[in-house]
Amino acid sequence: MNTVKTMTHEQQECLRSALIAAGAIEDPELPAGTYFLARSEGSVVTAYRSGKVLFQGHDCDRQIRLAEGILAHVEPVSKGFEFPIVGGDESGKGDLFGPLVVAAFAARDESERREVVRAGARDCKLMTDVEVHTVATRLDGIGRSSIRILMPQEYNARYAAVHNVNILLNEIYAELLLELAAASKAHTVILDKYGGRAMALWKTPQSFRFVVETHAERYPEVAAASVLARAAFLDGLERTARDSGVVRLPKGASMEAQAFMRRLASVRGKDVLRSIAKVNFAPVKECLGSLF
Repeated sequence: MNTVKTMTHEQQECLRSALIAAGAIEDPELPAGTYFLARSEGSVVTAYRSGKVLFQGHDCDRQIRLAEGILAHVEPVSKGFEFPIVGGDESGKGDLFGPLVVAAFAARDESERREVVRAGARDCKLMTDVEVHTVATRLDGIGRSSIRILMPQEYNARYAAVHNVNILLNEIYAELLLELAAASKAHTVILDKYGGRAMALWKTPQSFRFVVETHAERYPEVAAASVLARAAFLDGLERTARDSGVVRLPKGASMEAQAFMRRLASVRGKDVLRSIAKVNFAPVKECLGSLF
């Protein structure tokens, strides 16, 4: 069954990059009026310059979901935001294991923003790990970026001082965003909302316009920060596993991840959790006993 979506040129370009990052192959010869044609196993996606995008094949559900995610989260900015624009996002906040990562990305002008879209940047929750790393590599050399990685031991030490993950995020964002905003001479800073405290990030007035929104990944600068943060988190999770002599640490905080944690603690001793896990998570505290 065929499915048709209507997308802007920017959204089509984002879809094209996402499909290629996922392994699709583009046809070099295009019929008149076609913007791109990408083939994956079991699916063909044809984007027309009119804005129509045609999905064909017996296995095109994932491609359709990609398009729907882009339509939901990637919109042109029409609120009069002034360049340069800095976007911020984090990764690892909801994961038992591995680091907490905060990233910021700055686009100096509309041309740089278009490069970010062409690179395939979008909400990392809509991407596979392979796609995240592919797009993060493409973003290298575009705009300016800065990343803070709190490996588990540093995270646990800093959390112990504030006892609230959103206060900790405020501290890191305030350092990171202010630094990148100054370096890029930003006129706008956009942050994905992570809690009620985000609006109170600055203790003193700033020279830039500060915007906090839910689903802020629809702005390319925040999408780029999302991808960079996720790529750094995945690398940090792998490094955490390697440094602790574990083959693989699970992502997230599922029941499976909790069961893995308990098995590991029973074999290696509970102290291993202090160097690989976020000890403020209830299942970790339960396993360790109260740390604070």
